[in-house]
Parts: sequence; C-alpha cells; structure tokens
Amino acid sequence: MKSFAITTLFAFMAMAATATKLRGRDTPEEQKLDMEYREKDSFGATALTPACSKVECGEYSCPSPFELKVDGTCCGYCWAPDHVFGVDRHELTEYNSTGNAVEQCEGAPSTCQGPGVNAVRCFTPSCREGETPHCAPTACCPVCAAS
Repeated sequence: MKSFAITTLFAFMAMAATATKLRGRDTPEEQKLDMEYREKDSFGATALTPACSKVECGEYSCPSPFELKVDGTCCGYCWAPDHVFGVDRHELTEYNSTGNAVEQCEGAPSTCQGPGVNAVRCFTPSCREGETPHCAPTACCPVCAAS
C-alpha cells in the first residue's frame, strides 16, 4: 500500500510538470513586454531606440575660453584644452596655519608618529560645557572627557 501511494505521488508530480511545460505560453502582457524590449525585429534590424532619443537638452552657452563639444554625448558639454584653462586647484597649506593644531598626547604610541611626514595630526577638540581635552593612555590625540 505504501509503495502504491508513493508511485501515485510521483505520477501526479510528473503530470503536473508536463502540464506546466505545455502551458508555457506567455500572457498577452508578457508578449507585449517582449515586443517592446526586443533587440531585433523579424527582419534582423535593430528594434532598440538610441539612448538619447528621449533626452531633451536645454539651451546653454559656454563662456570663453570654453567651447561646446558634442562627441558621443546626448547634450554636449563645455570644454577647453588644459593649456588654456588649468585644472590644478591644489593648495598647499602650512602646518598649523589655522592655529587649531595641538601636540600629540605625551604617551602616544609609536604608530602615531607615522613614517616620514605622515604623522597623525591632532587638532583642538571642541568640548561641550563641563568637558576638557584629555589624553587616554594609548591615544594619539586628546579627546573630550568629563572634568
């Protein structure tokens, strides 16, 4: 009896799987999505719209020495060669030019010293009322702690 029940169960599962395969047709909504997002039409030509086809660019102008470039972009961009308009905006600031730098804690570990000029820089902590800068035993820099 037990083997009959197991055999019947397997037969039922096989029939259900076969029915699902036979019924594998897409719904009308799925077919519409397939047609909308297909890569090629029935003749092999692309059915995809260009990426920028629905992008609307506003009016804009480029101030001198920039010029409008439209090379592979949807709307273009303002551009000038590096020798005409330099891009280096790096500004070197001297150590403690703001006056907010403080010395490391007296018991700071050697890892705070860093190799070469890469030492940890400490700054004056902004403590709340009732707190003062305090150095923990293994801290590089002072932190605020209740006084």
